[in-house]
Amino acid sequence: MLTIAEKITINADINKIWAFLIDFSLSLNFNRFHTKLELPAQYSIGKLKKFKIDHNFGFGKYDMVAEITDCIPPNKLCLWEYCVDDKKKGFPHKVKFQIEPDGNKCTLSYTVTGTYGGKVQDMSFKPILKGVVIEELLKIKNAIESSENVTKPLASETGKPI
Repeated sequence: MLTIAEKITINADINKIWAFLIDFSLSLNFNRFHTKLELPAQYSIGKLKKFKIDHNFGFGKYDMVAEITDCIPPNKLCLWEYCVDDKKKGFPHKVKFQIEPDGNKCTLSYTVTGTYGGKVQDMSFKPILKGVVIEELLKIKNAIESSENVTKPLASETGKPI
C-alpha cells in the first residue's frame, strides 16, 4: 500500500475551489492517468454516487468506476476508484481532497492511497505517482486562480471612433 499526500496554497475563496472540484469534467481531467470520463449530462454531487472513469497508468487501459465515498461541502471530497470487473486489478485507490480556508486563500490537500498489489510494484510506482499528484495540483491551482483574475471584457468599454 502506498500513500502520497501533497498540498498547495490557492489564492481563492473556499467556495470557488469547491465548485471547481465538484465539476468533475474540469477537475478530474487534470490527472494524466484519466483518459475518459463518463458523467450524466446534468449531475448533482449530492445525487451522483458512481461514474465511469478510464485510466491508463502506462501499461494498459483500465475501465474503472469512481465512487463518491465522502462529501462534506465545502471542505472534503473522497473518491474510491476501482476496476469494474476486478477490484484488485490495475491500481485501486482512494483520493481525498481537503480544503482549509486561511483568510483570502486556502490550502488544498490531496491524498492518494492505493496499491498495485505488492510492495515492489508500489515502491517503483511511488515517484511517478508523486509527480502526477504535484502536476495535477499545480494545474488545479492555475485553473482556479486564472478564473479569479478575469479582466474586464473589452466589449463593455465604449470607444470613440476617430
